[in-house]
Amino acid sequence: MDKDELEEFARKMGEPGPNEEAFYARRRVLAVGSGLDEDGNLIVQTGRAFVDFEASSLSSVSWPIEVGISWLENGKVVAHSRLIKPRPEWPKEDWNQESADVHGIPKSELEAAEPADEVSQWFLETLGNRVPVSDAPEFDQRWMDRLLGVPGPIIDDFDRLLWAAFSKQDGKVAPGRLHHAYKNLQSRKTVHRAGDDAANLCYAWRAGLGK
Repeated sequence: MDKDELEEFARKMGEPGPNEEAFYARRRVLAVGSGLDEDGNLIVQTGRAFVDFEASSLSSVSWPIEVGISWLENGKVVAHSRLIKPRPEWPKEDWNQESADVHGIPKSELEAAEPADEVSQWFLETLGNRVPVSDAPEFDQRWMDRLLGVPGPIIDDFDRLLWAAFSKQDGKVAPGRLHHAYKNLQSRKTVHRAGDDAANLCYAWRAGLGK
């Protein structure tokens, strides 16, 4: 083997193969590591947080009234929520009684809630470096951005995440985990309160992980 052939061999050996790429892609989805750094140390992701919002309505100008966030900590589901006092510029006329009948939060209760700026700060601090995940990202992204007052972190789709993580077997993911995740979710009652619904997603994710 001459010098050129040796260099070409070394180059190809340094490139990840399809199986290696698939392995680390799965680890990124599971948030258990994204690869190795230049020193050979595993780069560990911070995980994900499951978020849910209740809102004044489903219209394009609707505003958030409650936010819930949940995550796994040492295998246990942790969940918190905050009611949101609306900002003066949010359209008060966009209060939909049908939505109120679903979530059961009276408009009068929001006047005693924490101001939106304080909830926004609390949410960002609680989220930290976690990736937010929702089962309705098209709505929750709008309400999160409205709460923050600026475009916030991109919310990942819960169904996309489950399928990417648990629909295939790679020697590390046991068969049936996708089924376990959805079965767990279906067994839990949707109460349309942000903290409980965010926790339900987290419980389903934990079931998929086999924990």
